[in-house]
Amino acid sequence: MCTGGDVRGQQKAAMALQKSFPRRQYTLWTVVSCYLLAISDVVSPQERVLFSTLASRLIPLIEPVRTAEEAVLKARVLELLPMTDELISFLYDGATEKWNNLELATMRLEALVKSEKWEQVFDSSMTTVTAENLDDFESWKQMAYAATKLDNEERTNALIELMEKRHKTRNGALAAVYYASLRSTEATVAAAKSYFQIFGRQQCAFEDLQTYVGAFDAQKWLAFVDEQITLSIENSAQHEVDILVNARKFHYLLAPEDKSFVEDNISLYNKLLTSPALQDKLETDYFYGDDLIIMAATWLLEGRPVSSPVPDKDLIISVIILLETAASRDKYQFRIRLWLTRLYLYIGSFQQALGHYNILSIKNIQMDVLSHYLLSHVSTVCPTWKPLISTRDIYDSNAVQTPYHIKKVYETGAFSQVAGCMEFGKRLSESVNKGILCVEAKRVARILGMKMDGLAINPMLVSTKWKENRNFSILYGATPDENLEQKYQVGPKQDGTWVNAFILRETIIEELLAADKRTEYTSLLKDLLEKESLESLTQVEKWSLEMVVQLSVVAVSATVDSVAVLHKGLSERIEKYAKTGDTSLSWEWFHSRFIVVETVMIVIASLDGLVVMPGTKRNGKVVSAIVACKKSFQAVVYRIKEDAKRLKLGRERWARDCVKRISEFDIVKKLDVGSISYTMCNSEY
Repeated sequence: MCTGGDVRGQQKAAMALQKSFPRRQYTLWTVVSCYLLAISDVVSPQERVLFSTLASRLIPLIEPVRTAEEAVLKARVLELLPMTDELISFLYDGATEKWNNLELATMRLEALVKSEKWEQVFDSSMTTVTAENLDDFESWKQMAYAATKLDNEERTNALIELMEKRHKTRNGALAAVYYASLRSTEATVAAAKSYFQIFGRQQCAFEDLQTYVGAFDAQKWLAFVDEQITLSIENSAQHEVDILVNARKFHYLLAPEDKSFVEDNISLYNKLLTSPALQDKLETDYFYGDDLIIMAATWLLEGRPVSSPVPDKDLIISVIILLETAASRDKYQFRIRLWLTRLYLYIGSFQQALGHYNILSIKNIQMDVLSHYLLSHVSTVCPTWKPLISTRDIYDSNAVQTPYHIKKVYETGAFSQVAGCMEFGKRLSESVNKGILCVEAKRVARILGMKMDGLAINPMLVSTKWKENRNFSILYGATPDENLEQKYQVGPKQDGTWVNAFILRETIIEELLAADKRTEYTSLLKDLLEKESLESLTQVEKWSLEMVVQLSVVAVSATVDSVAVLHKGLSERIEKYAKTGDTSLSWEWFHSRFIVVETVMIVIASLDGLVVMPGTKRNGKVVSAIVACKKSFQAVVYRIKEDAKRLKLGRERWARDCVKRISEFDIVKKLDVGSISYTMCNSEY
């Protein structure tokens, strides 16, 4: 049951064990399994209440609670039911508090906030911060919020006194900013200034204050920040990099029309290259000064004003120069490497992108989160096998390792971890990235002429509720711009709809190759194409899906007219993309041609199967039409494929030539262009 992630089966098995062998351990397993089933998405609302109640009624059989893990389990069960007072009573019981467990403390505070017991919220938070000496920001935050709700002079004074006493701790100073934000903008500005005077020389300053400064007078705040730079460096140059970069981040956020921003950032970056923060750091440590280059790059990509405009056609190469310069001086700067991976892929230079991606040594679960930066539309931008299949392996490992860990959690009594392990396994097994890579692996194998053993896709996967685990915001050194992320990604963001559409397509293809005339999956794909908005598909991908639907029509009807419709649809697209040469530095050129190549390969292979169908081979006219259709495409599609492969091999040289060609622009002259090193690898296309 653990191996298959079957929570309903786990509950039944645990219940049977508990009834047959009424041991305390099996009762605990039953409580856990009932809780897991109650919070799962496989039960109805009525069943959720049923299993929550069942778990709560089994709790007395395991009393008294012996460990913090059991206490967390009991609290989680009580949390499912309308038993807030009983939950609070249990969490405040002396026997429960003795474990000093963070999860229990968090639940205690959440329960009080939910029940709006503001006096207890305040007192509990005060105890956490003072008596338990835990500098926990959530406790600070709830204490400040409760004080505002109570509007009690004694408690307000106690809060202010504590914040003044702890004003040199990060959470204490930030709590003062939060408390001020609940009162007025003027108070918030004053508190933010106090915070920045102490923590402006730490990397957390911008992150902590960015949600508040949007309401400030931008010019006054920036003037204050710049003044603090002077004072800070005069007193100590030890944290010079941090306060300078924090200041530039506030300029990025609040002064979007500053034409000198890029040049100022580049100039400042060059000055910081001799800083001990860069010279003395470990090779894998993060150099905060690199964020200056990232901000300059995103400023350009967003199209913000600059004093020396860069022509649109050279913009991406200019940004690549900025990023390559920083990457050559800081090998493991992950944001810069990911940006270079994204931008090289965007201009169709997969080999360059792969070189930067490999330097990051992204492993295991990180692949599920970050591999999309390299592998978006990989089958049609650059059909390549090794990085694709190595990423797919993590999902096979998950299918083995996660059930093992779940069983260990049951055996060792670490019950608070069971739900997390189950959720982890489920998110990986239903990861949209997994679905995308399953489809892409089959498409790459088809285009490269490889065997497809072990690449079969279960059509039942179309009913999967795909989980989004990918991170799309790690690129930014300052406030992320969602439009920028969409603008420079390779094609529309592939999502669950994209996965389902291509799973249906692959299933239909398998049926056609097996000379199977079933139309169930064809109808599903046709409905999807008609009803869904399909924003995650490019136009040429939609066309490919439509051609597969038409193939199915040919298989069912076996008429000359249906073959003619298929021939026309293919001819129009092939004629459009049959021209040789590439006039743009873009991924789209390769994407459209490899899609056409793959689609025609599918058609030719499927028509071979259709010719031998009993209903088709007896109709000479249909057979002749099919044979003519195949012959008309084979030669020209081979030429398109070879042209695309030839241009892929030359794209790295093309990218380097473009960099050299625009090195004359003023914005580039401010860089040490001679230090730029282009990352190359030995991958073959």
